[in-house]
Amino acid sequence: MTTEFFLTQHSVHATVSRPDVARGGHLVFRRAAYMLFLSAVLFGSFFITLWLTEPEVPNAPDNRSPAELLAAYPISDGSDLAKSAHEAGLITSQRLSGHGDVIRRIDEQKVDLLGWAADGRGTALEVLVFVAGHLVATAHTAGERPDVAAALRLGFGANKNLAFSANFTCRKGDQPVVVILGKERDYMDLQPARCP
Repeated sequence: MTTEFFLTQHSVHATVSRPDVARGGHLVFRRAAYMLFLSAVLFGSFFITLWLTEPEVPNAPDNRSPAELLAAYPISDGSDLAKSAHEAGLITSQRLSGHGDVIRRIDEQKVDLLGWAADGRGTALEVLVFVAGHLVATAHTAGERPDVAAALRLGFGANKNLAFSANFTCRKGDQPVVVILGKERDYMDLQPARCP
């Protein structure tokens, strides 16, 4: 610190040069910056804590039908079907029965599958046909099959909605995967013959 004295007519002036005053301005600035930094850390940690502890919103229920759920999967064989059905929340049925009676060729590309399916109640059931991983046809059981009704000893009213027919593209030797869907999120793998 240096001190200088000046004499004038009426008074003595002293000028004091203080280097720490200049540093004081920097000190105030640094303290303000430090406080700003601490405030940013405090508010940032508060908002990060809120974000991390935010309650999870449950996934919206999947309201798609079992047919729509299965159609979203590439199903090429019985093991694909079992895995996809499990992921879709479907169970193997103990009450569904059915059979693919015949697959006949219509032309070079298309075939016709005739068969039946029953749930013992006469409910119209949905039939899905997959070939090479793609859904190629859907059908519903409609119409009576007296031979099936007699063999299954179906009562009055349960003998309708048994027969189905599905036309789809299928190359010779391809194995269709035919799925019968029940009304209680259950299913059956029909396992028909290969395309002729």
